[in-house]
Amino acid sequence: MIKAILCLILGASASHCSKNSTSPSTPEVQILNGTVVVMSADPVAGDEFTGNMYISYSGGNGAAFEDGNAITSSGVTGLNAVLQKGILEKGIGHLVYKINGTAAAAGNANFTLSFGGQSANVSVLVTEKQTASKMTWGFFDDSGTPLSFYDGFGKKPSMVMMFDLWDLTGNRDFPTAFCNNADAAGYLPHITLEPKMGLVELMSGKYDADIQEYGQAIAAFGKPIILRFAHEFNGDWYPWSIFNGALVPASTYVQAFRYVQDKMKAAGAVNARWAWSPNNANGANNPQTLDSYYPGDEYVDIIGMDGYNFGTSQNWSSWQSFSQVFGNLYNWITGTHPNKPIFIAEMGCSSTGGNKAGWINDMFLQLETNFPKISSIVWFNIDKETDWRFTVDQNSIDAFKAGLNGSRVISDRTLGGIIK
Repeated sequence: MIKAILCLILGASASHCSKNSTSPSTPEVQILNGTVVVMSADPVAGDEFTGNMYISYSGGNGAAFEDGNAITSSGVTGLNAVLQKGILEKGIGHLVYKINGTAAAAGNANFTLSFGGQSANVSVLVTEKQTASKMTWGFFDDSGTPLSFYDGFGKKPSMVMMFDLWDLTGNRDFPTAFCNNADAAGYLPHITLEPKMGLVELMSGKYDADIQEYGQAIAAFGKPIILRFAHEFNGDWYPWSIFNGALVPASTYVQAFRYVQDKMKAAGAVNARWAWSPNNANGANNPQTLDSYYPGDEYVDIIGMDGYNFGTSQNWSSWQSFSQVFGNLYNWITGTHPNKPIFIAEMGCSSTGGNKAGWINDMFLQLETNFPKISSIVWFNIDKETDWRFTVDQNSIDAFKAGLNGSRVISDRTLGGIIK
């Protein structure tokens, strides 16, 4: 099977991938292509590895050959490559090298190969071992439940979130009381700023004094906060994504993110940590890419992810696992912004359509094994579109407590040193 796959990858014809009837005594190739390398798996730094490396050649003469001697890697040391015996194709084919050992570090393990009168330099990528970082948790609850209620689940929360709505006529003061209460409880304040008047209106100049006063109040609070501006922008349900029936250009979002941040920092709000927080899926009416929404590394301190398992609570929804909700977005973020801290800024699981306690159990398992870079999660603990609460029944509470009891979860309002 691997031979057939490699023939497709390397562009060989069916005749080139068939057995040859003649076998010259000395193997010869015209080209040994070190740039076309296929690995059966990627070695991981510090882990014992055994796998196959496939190197393409052309101009093979059909000769048989025996196992080769071990070739040690340079660059990243610790790996050996051994040619496996075989028969050259007459034309295009591939050589198989057995790679084994333990790579000393991440990077490129380099091998100098000589075969059939030709030489090639080959690099094998060694990936960094992904270990799960410590993780904290937080919550959103605007039902009037005392903050102290959430200290009773085994590990104290590290963050509490609120929504701060700005519209044409309402209050636009910084929520000082919320931040003081969060601070007194030992939590990091997490403010989601919602410019409901629309981004063009926000940047019209009419609200510059409000922005300045907000920044001054952040500075007066004097302690770190997370400020999550215009979240879930890649959807189609907020006026910073769809406004008056028209799609808001991603470039306008980027401009507004920078506009507000620049003015607040100029007012002294250097203690705000800015979160950029896409939703796990685009809205049906928003084709713009996540890349086009990114304000730039200098404007983003931490990347959030929003996502929910709606279960069967909506006529369009179905039960989804934690990995189905967050996997694609997590992979995109870690692939495109590998050096930015990541947290789940909003999440929840419906009580309709599946086993909520089982979902929570799996969530903590997935966070440990497949989402090692997530530094914190924020549970949306209210009954809104559906009942998101993990406190809805004893089985879900027990599952949540068991997950918090894991060694990865800590209480730390700096989120493991990310927010200082």
